[in-house]
Amino acid sequence: MIRILELLISLIIVVVVFVLIGVMLPAERKVTHTIETNYPARMVFDLMNGFRRFPEWHPLRSHDPSMNISFEGPERGVGAKLVFDSRDPKVGQGSYEIITSEDVMEIAYAIENPARGENKLAVVEFDDRGKTVEVKWTYTVEYGWDLMGRYAGLYVDRTAGDDIKLALGQVGGLLATMPRFDYSSIDVAYEQVAPQHVLYASLKTKRNITAVEEGMTKAITQLRKALADNRLEAAGPVRLITTNFGSDEYEFDVAIPFVAPENAQFVDPNATADAAGEAADAQPAAEALPGMEPKAPTLPMLAGLNLPEGVMQGASYGGNALTTRYQGHPAALPLLRDQLRAYAATHGEVIQDRAFEEYLTDIETTAAEEAEFKIYWPIKESQWAAGQLEASAAVAAEQAAAEAAEEAAAPEAEEAAAAE
Repeated sequence: MIRILELLISLIIVVVVFVLIGVMLPAERKVTHTIETNYPARMVFDLMNGFRRFPEWHPLRSHDPSMNISFEGPERGVGAKLVFDSRDPKVGQGSYEIITSEDVMEIAYAIENPARGENKLAVVEFDDRGKTVEVKWTYTVEYGWDLMGRYAGLYVDRTAGDDIKLALGQVGGLLATMPRFDYSSIDVAYEQVAPQHVLYASLKTKRNITAVEEGMTKAITQLRKALADNRLEAAGPVRLITTNFGSDEYEFDVAIPFVAPENAQFVDPNATADAAGEAADAQPAAEALPGMEPKAPTLPMLAGLNLPEGVMQGASYGGNALTTRYQGHPAALPLLRDQLRAYAATHGEVIQDRAFEEYLTDIETTAAEEAEFKIYWPIKESQWAAGQLEASAAVAAEQAAAEAAEEAAAPEAEEAAAAE
């Protein structure tokens, strides 16, 4: 009996000590880790401000590679949510949701998982120091009066802390695979580009602006003459499609889209030589331009065109593309292409084929500094791109409506000014 009493007293003492220590342990834990990167703050922020590339840099999936991951809410920013479901009880079910998104300053993720604690929050702060950016990740969790949770908090540096260090390291590693260009100075839109009939010429020049402009001028003259000789009507601005932007030489195509005549005879470029018959022998279908999507539906080629040496017909790219507009010297075009590539990388878009530009002003009559361009980089189709296409279309519609309202109000304003 005495031994039983001694055992009970010992257990009571252990419980009391356990409770006392638990009460004295912190009810909230905080873990902070930082990294520095030489990539632009814009790129780092955009990479982490959504969940499209989250599985590539966050170690969540490494705990169970077979877990199911789904996405809810908007693609980026506040409300974007990643939901995971694992059969491994240690991983379980949970979510990450962006609840704060201050542009290039701070992102906060609300975290739900089976680990002990409530109000789990990960706050990522971005400190742009000029040449480098410090990325600071702070994780907080509240245990309240959950004494077991408070004891679990003793190991939070090894559990959540190790994941944070790994995540930050993998952010740096993923950034290192991307072109390092700050695209914060340009406005990027998603567009659906329709394929068009084009005449084009392939060029190879020295990589300097004078040689490129001279080559383009000659090619444009030749293309316009071919259009006129074949009674074809141009259907858009001149395009430059980059094939190879080398260190010393620049290979590219100059193209002009045109409208197929109503009575045109066509040759299907996908047809066999036998099916195409004599028309195909007379006018073989041109190969797709290097800046074109090979999987896109091909437009039928016109039969019977009389084209000079060096001028070919083809079908322009049709599909999704990232676009931006620019006014200024054409020497900046390579940088703009690289900025679109960087944007695609941080947003999880997969670029394809080659970039191309539309010359919105005449190359011969417009001063270089006043030239206007629209730059395109084709991207593969995805559910994310589809959503962005809708958003870009809505913005474009709003801008068009605003411009129309301004034009409608202009005469009234002039009349009012004249009356005064």
